Parts: sequence; C-alpha cells; structure tokens
Amino acid sequence: MRLCTFYKLLLCLILNSDLSIMAFAQTEIAPKPLIRVGGYQFAPYVNLQMDGRYTGLTLDLINALNQIQQQVTFEFVPTSIEHRNKAYAAERFDMMLFEDPNWGWQHTKMQFIPLNIKDGEVFIALKNRAKEQGFFADLTNKSMVLVKGYHYAFIGSETDPVQLKKRFDLVFVTSNKASIETILRQRADIAPVTLSYLNYYLALNPEEKDKLLISNQWVQHYHLGVLLTPHSLLKIDQLNHWLELLQQSGKLATLTQDYGFTLPAPTP
Repeated sequence: MRLCTFYKLLLCLILNSDLSIMAFAQTEIAPKPLIRVGGYQFAPYVNLQMDGRYTGLTLDLINALNQIQQQVTFEFVPTSIEHRNKAYAAERFDMMLFEDPNWGWQHTKMQFIPLNIKDGEVFIALKNRAKEQGFFADLTNKSMVLVKGYHYAFIGSETDPVQLKKRFDLVFVTSNKASIETILRQRADIAPVTLSYLNYYLALNPEEKDKLLISNQWVQHYHLGVLLTPHSLLKIDQLNHWLELLQQSGKLATLTQDYGFTLPAPTP
C-alpha cells in the first residue's frame, strides 16, 4: 500500500515537472511581435548590392533598434519606389525610415516622427561643361539625369516620365550612383544628386571629385522622418522613445557619419 502511494507521488512529480518544463520552453520560444520596415533603392539610406543584399543607413538603424530593446523585432521588407504607396496600403509593412511625407504621402493616413537630419539634393555637372555656378541657374537647353520615381521639388514633384519628357531633355536612371556616373561619362549635362550620397561616393572615389562642379545652393531639402502606419502594433510613443535613446546616446550620429553627413548635437 505504501509502495503504491510512493509511485503515485513520484508520477505526480514527474508530470508536474514535465508541465513546468513545457511551460518554461513555451515562454522562452514565444516570438516577439514583428515590425516590418519597408524600403527601396535610395542610397545612402537603402542600397541594393550586386549580390542581392540590402545595405545602408536604414539597415543600420534597424539593427540599432533591435539592439536597444527586446520587446519587438524590426525586419527590413524591400519594396520599390513605384509601388511603395500600394504596398503601404496593402499593409505589407508597418513603417518606413528616412521618408519625406511630401513624397506622395499627402493623402495617406499615417503617423510621422521627424528626424533631425539635414539632407537634400544639389546639382552636379562636369567642369569641362560648367565653368561657374551660373550654369545651374538655367536648365534651358541642358540635358538632365533624373532617378525614375523620385520627387523633385524644382519640377513640381512630377514623377511621370512621359509628362517630364515633354518639358525637359531627360535621361532616366535607377539610382543616385547612376546619376553621378552618367554625368562622369558625359551622357548628360546636369543632375540633382542626394548630397549625403554624393559625399559618400566621392569619399570612395576621390579621383572623381576634381572633375565635378557642385552647386553651392540646395536644389531641395529633405524633411526626413519615420512613417508609421496606424494599423501597426507598435505605438508611436514607444518608437519615439527608442529613437530618442539612440540620438541621446550618440549612436544615431555615429551611424550617419559613416554615410557622409552629420546630425546636430542632441538637446540636453
């Protein structure tokens, strides 16, 4: 009788132990909420490499956000500049980094966190064609390189190539890098290029710097920030807190310095 009681107690202990282990295991492997971050070719923020990898400041910031907290997992989701609005509407991603709300988002429901980043576009031209800054003042009779799909304020943010070609002599390319190289190969007269990427490109290719005349006036400023969709599980206050931590720690400034531009010092 005592032996039976002993075995019953032993069986109960084993069952309880198994249940505890299973509960602990389930707690350990429970996945964190996934926050999808959309991005498209826009160097230096997103850059598609020849081997298919995406690199750039957006990817670096995603890694930094994953390191600074353990509540959610941020994951990059590639899209295209032409289809990003439709992808947003289809809820393919929760947010976008380094996006300007004026780039086709004016009638879209969104939450926006501005980032204290100074960037924008400047004109470039070959010095053997452009002798002085006045070259950039008049676009008449000049061939120009544009990245297809980009919103350029100086042409009214029009993105339709058919409409644009009615007004300008244009060459369309797919990236800032291609814009610079089109000018260097003398296939067009002038190109607006993102300044941060231009600095980054010339740091890697210093032999090209003396060939270019760079406008000393901005073509346009970017008002970059984070677009967060209303349907996201992530709350804007929570995201803003993590971004502030990265800025106050100097991590965000360190990341931007790697791509040719700096952030103002954080406010104490």
